[in-house]
Amino acid sequence: MVTSQNPKIPEMKPGYILRADFDEIDEFEERAKKFRIGDEDPTTFQLYRLSRGTYGQRQENNQMMRIKLPAGVVTADQMEALAEVSEKYSGLHRGHITTRENFQFHFVNLDDAAEVMRIIGRAGLTSREACAHTVRNITGCPYAGIAPEEVFDTTPYLAAYGRNMLRNPICQRLPRKFKTSFSNCPNDCAGSNFHDLGFIAKIQNGVKGFELRVGGGTSTMPRIADNVWDFAEADNGEYIRVAEAVLRIFDREGDLPGLLRKNLNKARIKFLLHKIGVDAFKEMIHEELKKDWAKEPYDMDALMALVPEEAGPVVPDDGKPAADGFERWRWTNVKKQKQDGLYSADVTIPMGNISTEQFHQIAALLRKYCNGYARTNPQQNIVFRWVHEANLKMLHRELTEIGFGTAEAGMLADVVACPGADSCKLAITSSNQGGYQMREEMIKFDYKDPEVLKVNVKISGCPNGCGQHHMAGIGLQGSSYKVGKLEVPCYDVFVGGEGYQGINAYATRVTRVSAKKAHLAIDKIFSVYTAERSSDTESFADYVKRVGPKRFEEPLEEFKWVGSLADEPEMYMDWGHDDMFEVIRGEGECAAGEVPLIRTP
Repeated sequence: MVTSQNPKIPEMKPGYILRADFDEIDEFEERAKKFRIGDEDPTTFQLYRLSRGTYGQRQENNQMMRIKLPAGVVTADQMEALAEVSEKYSGLHRGHITTRENFQFHFVNLDDAAEVMRIIGRAGLTSREACAHTVRNITGCPYAGIAPEEVFDTTPYLAAYGRNMLRNPICQRLPRKFKTSFSNCPNDCAGSNFHDLGFIAKIQNGVKGFELRVGGGTSTMPRIADNVWDFAEADNGEYIRVAEAVLRIFDREGDLPGLLRKNLNKARIKFLLHKIGVDAFKEMIHEELKKDWAKEPYDMDALMALVPEEAGPVVPDDGKPAADGFERWRWTNVKKQKQDGLYSADVTIPMGNISTEQFHQIAALLRKYCNGYARTNPQQNIVFRWVHEANLKMLHRELTEIGFGTAEAGMLADVVACPGADSCKLAITSSNQGGYQMREEMIKFDYKDPEVLKVNVKISGCPNGCGQHHMAGIGLQGSSYKVGKLEVPCYDVFVGGEGYQGINAYATRVTRVSAKKAHLAIDKIFSVYTAERSSDTESFADYVKRVGPKRFEEPLEEFKWVGSLADEPEMYMDWGHDDMFEVIRGEGECAAGEVPLIRTP
């Protein structure tokens, strides 16, 4: 049984969901020192390091550190801690919001990783199990607790699930990473269909519970999740028990039999569901729940304990005029909460990148307008919550002053991109730099059509899809081709994704275009779409379904080919770079794990 004395349960402070273990951090520091002098097996240390959220970059002796934010919950005090990490230990002096609501910091020296863990640990955050074959960060709707349409607030149930899984022996060496989501609305706002495990809130006969979906995923073999459990009660912890059964089955059946984790390229749970079918998997769950472990109760009061969020006082109006673009920002970025007189505001963070100074500035604004509360979202933005209507004008003006007052949140210009080849070993293209350029070009095109503006552009530097391009209306996946002995940076173009909410169709690959012509290819796609749609209100996704993705293959052909190096030298350089493009891919660490395994009974 988990109790409040158990180290899984953090202190009762705002935003504290997962507890850092400082003895564990001391151990990491000692093992890192041993690794430095050759007293630690490199493969064993790699797996250990990954389970502590410390991931190798393509640059030697540099780490990416990933910090878990369950449900994207972050407070002003935690933003200050992240500012300290950015200033002292990130070579870029900035943090990055991921599409899974984490924060990442790049170019961190391994010798400094333990101190980063201590800084965030004191603020109620941890990097434990942010990487490796574990239950990763748990994403949730950023409007949970405030959305007028929600079934119930899933935040405390998400916290209970996350606390139960953190450091849990059943999920320390899974066949592959395991990604979870919680949706509080019937429209599946957190996208359970593309997760390894997704919970969708339901109420039956006045009882709170969840539908469980398993086996979704993108990258190779994009797959829609299956419904494996119609209704698991929430308050008694049944939903966690069913989830544990899923994980135990995955642990046993998810890769090759024996004592080695070997078949890592096809070890995600979606491959297991694809192989055996949902009916066989459901039967396995029922059999697993008959075992003795499933009879142990959960202390749900302790697991769900959180400091409740609430609004602060209204800030007196300073009498200054609204900033340019306020009305547009209010229309595209602001939502009414179910609490009277209160609003949430999506703060647009281009490519999810925040500088040291901006961390401090955001923290100050959270304290001033939101009583210290915010959440990150999969669009790489930050959602300010609990804002009084009277304060929206002042908030927007101050956001504009720090560079984050842009409208169009979640729309065409709000491009999503992973860090890409500037740091990632697996990336082919510099997708982050490309994302900034696509954003600028979409703004320059100045589209007015409402349906065009609804289309999302998402960019990944490689097929693994950290930029979630399979969910995009228009997705770009990093690739390349050769002209003689020279390499050209390219993007594979995908069309027709339905976004995060209730996704039932992924984007489909159409063709490959030069990276430096990707914005022109997007413009051509919109030209074809607006000329051929059945009505002004036919959405882009519906149009693609009707005509088929291959409709764009011929119109985009002109953007694939480039001239000679003498005629078009810029085509042989990636966005943000002035050197000749070259594909340099290392061995990624996501699939690390071919070492002896001792299974949990």
